[in-house]
Amino acid sequence: MFRAIIEVWQGKPVKSVLGKYFEDLAHLPGYNLDYILYALKWILDQEDVNFKGRPEKLQQMLDNKCKLAKVDVPQSRKGSQLAIFLFCDIFLGVHPVEALLSANLDIIPKFRG
Repeated sequence: MFRAIIEVWQGKPVKSVLGKYFEDLAHLPGYNLDYILYALKWILDQEDVNFKGRPEKLQQMLDNKCKLAKVDVPQSRKGSQLAIFLFCDIFLGVHPVEALLSANLDIIPKFRG
């Protein structure tokens, strides 16, 4: 699943990635692979559109994690790289909650009383 996500992020058409991975991943529980890849493609594209830059130290941390997971970062994908950093952490064995915290994403639900 991780490699399928990365291939879409790096610019391969979802349809071709689906053809490559669909059979191997069809048995997984949850949403279908096509739903996940199309949704992520749109979300990641939007992150790139919204991107205004980040501190160099944080960028270096993201670059290092991607390199550790053997993920090449396309120059035009810096905005969505934070989400890919999260996936790289999980791929490398970090617990998903810890990966969310490492990416500085809020995981505490806001309760309405």
